[in-house]
Amino acid sequence: MKPANNKKFRVLGIAVFAVLAGLIGVFFVLFLDGIIKDAIEEQGSSVIESQIDVGSLSTSLLSQSMDIGNLQIANADKLDENLVQVGRIKFDFDGNRALSKKVIIDDMIVEGLRLNQKRETPAKPYKPASTEPESGKESEDKSSTQFGAPQGLDFKNPKDILENETLETLQVVKKTKSDLEALKTKWQTQVDQQLSKESLVQIQQRIKDLQAKSKNLKNPSAIQSITTEIQALRNDIQARIDTIQNFKKNLEADIRQAKKLASKIKTLPQKDFDRLRKKYSLDLKGGTGLVSQMVSGPLKTKIDKAWGYYKKISPYLKSDSKSEPEPEKMERGKGQYIKFASPNPFPDFLIRQAKLSMNIWEQDVKGGFQGLTNDPKVYGKPFHLNFTGSQNEVFKNFKLKLILDRTRNEAADLLETQVDSLKINPVPLGDWATLSRGFADIDGKINIQNEQDVKGDFTVKVHGATFAQTGEAANEMSRVLGSVLKTVNQFYIQGVINGTPDEYTLSIKTDLDEILAKSVRKLFDEKIKTFETDLKKSIAASTAGPLSEATGSVASLMDFKKILKTEESTSKDLLSQATEKALLGNIPGAGSLMDKLKLPF
Repeated sequence: MKPANNKKFRVLGIAVFAVLAGLIGVFFVLFLDGIIKDAIEEQGSSVIESQIDVGSLSTSLLSQSMDIGNLQIANADKLDENLVQVGRIKFDFDGNRALSKKVIIDDMIVEGLRLNQKRETPAKPYKPASTEPESGKESEDKSSTQFGAPQGLDFKNPKDILENETLETLQVVKKTKSDLEALKTKWQTQVDQQLSKESLVQIQQRIKDLQAKSKNLKNPSAIQSITTEIQALRNDIQARIDTIQNFKKNLEADIRQAKKLASKIKTLPQKDFDRLRKKYSLDLKGGTGLVSQMVSGPLKTKIDKAWGYYKKISPYLKSDSKSEPEPEKMERGKGQYIKFASPNPFPDFLIRQAKLSMNIWEQDVKGGFQGLTNDPKVYGKPFHLNFTGSQNEVFKNFKLKLILDRTRNEAADLLETQVDSLKINPVPLGDWATLSRGFADIDGKINIQNEQDVKGDFTVKVHGATFAQTGEAANEMSRVLGSVLKTVNQFYIQGVINGTPDEYTLSIKTDLDEILAKSVRKLFDEKIKTFETDLKKSIAASTAGPLSEATGSVASLMDFKKILKTEESTSKDLLSQATEKALLGNIPGAGSLMDKLKLPF
């Protein structure tokens, strides 16, 4: 009977297990996709502080694959816009590693990638709303699609220019003044310590004391004693004179150096004027800066936006691994370390490679990336992203390469892009002309070391350009510039970026500046002359006070020459008073005694 009972219980246990396994299987089939979808939307949104929406999600445990449709990541700074929008993401995953909390994906397919797309409904805010007025946002958006406009014959006010520009004169004068003040303090301290009035009074008192003693000399030993005191006094006075003469020599060297500094800073206002004239005036010698200023505004807006994306992405690529400590050195002959081979570790998250399809300028480009991981040091390979596009209605060729290398202690990032014959949509140039059509060849490269040191450059060559003059130009300048641009069919724009993502300089150069300057030179000669005269006066007014103070510091050093001259004259006079003839000559018999003693002075 017992074997039959055991068989019953075994069958019952298998049946219960089968039922439970079936229930669990049904649960996963019915609810797993919803659980994962909710986790991506809720937890992902809280991590990146921006709303994430997943249109559909399908998981297959048998084939260990996942298919995500219509993924939207909202722009936290602009809630009616998606920062990233993806039509479909499909990938296989390693289920065994997933059990150990490691997400390893060998291949991924991403289709329909779009950036900065309009949302159907605004996203949920995850941070306080911006206090920037709406008008400011509108003007920023507008600046990103068109150039600024020259304001007729009105150049920028020199006072406004100086409020936004740092004058090299003031910076150098400030340092020069500080150096001269330190030099003055040094000399004052040396004079006070080594040529003090107290020491001079003491010397004078010693002479008076010797004069009093010389009246009561009665024997040769007393005379010999006082002559020894006279010699000691003369040595002290001579040491004072030597110090003064050494001071005079060193002071002359310091004064010569101070005069050189003062002479140098007097030329700096002209240097500042030349730089600002080149930047803000229609000057054929240095270019106008007119078009470059118009380009730099909207371009800087786009660069700032790109830096924002870079800062958001960068923290997620930092390595979580810790460097192994150096092994303790053993004494010779006392022992050694033996390190056994260990299996290669895996990061917690890794996508080895992915194929991408992105829409840019309403055209599809193909690409992919490799090595996307949360721990690059463990994986040992940098993140690579590449996109390429062939000839279509918008461009002839498109290439984009991004490398984010976090495998070493210092990050090394690189962005390169190349676009050939990009079709230009109409670009208004203020109220005077419109670049109605043309093609642009674009080459650019940016290197970022340690996420801080930024160096980059780009070149845009426009060919086949056609400019249309605005119907009714607002003023004479607009009419002339519009007319000149109608004769231009090609030009270039070059840019250089240096600094850090938070504080960088953008320098723009274009041959359009020279073309426009040559055409409007005669028309604006008087205006240019007035502007440059006012600019020079403004610079002079801003620098006159500091320059005068620095020159005054040089003059104050000259005062020490007078002090040392007076000190030397006084000391030499005291030396002449401190002689045996001056102090002992009137004593009866002292002369014959001194001859017998053969005194050395």
